[in-house]
Amino acid sequence: MIFAKLNYSDCYEDVHDSVSILLEEYFDNTECGLQCDSWIWVRIDEAKVAVDTFTAMTHEVKSDKPGKHVEDVISVLSKKFSVDVYAQPEPEAHE
Repeated sequence: MIFAKLNYSDCYEDVHDSVSILLEEYFDNTECGLQCDSWIWVRIDEAKVAVDTFTAMTHEVKSDKPGKHVEDVISVLSKKFSVDVYAQPEPEAHE
């Protein structure tokens, strides 16, 4: 499910480092990569939040289920970026 998207005018490759560094400052368990798309995974306890560009040209905040883990990631991203939070999560193409 897609819970939010980041708003920026640069291409996602130029924003990748800023997003990943910000999340790494606040969360202990992160992984990231940039190859054709940008992806950052934040693991909080048993949950995973993905911040990626797999289905859009800007980063989207995704998780299998709603919860505090998603809210925490969105809160951190909002410190530096404009974030559109969806009133209802949107399904990804494969859902």
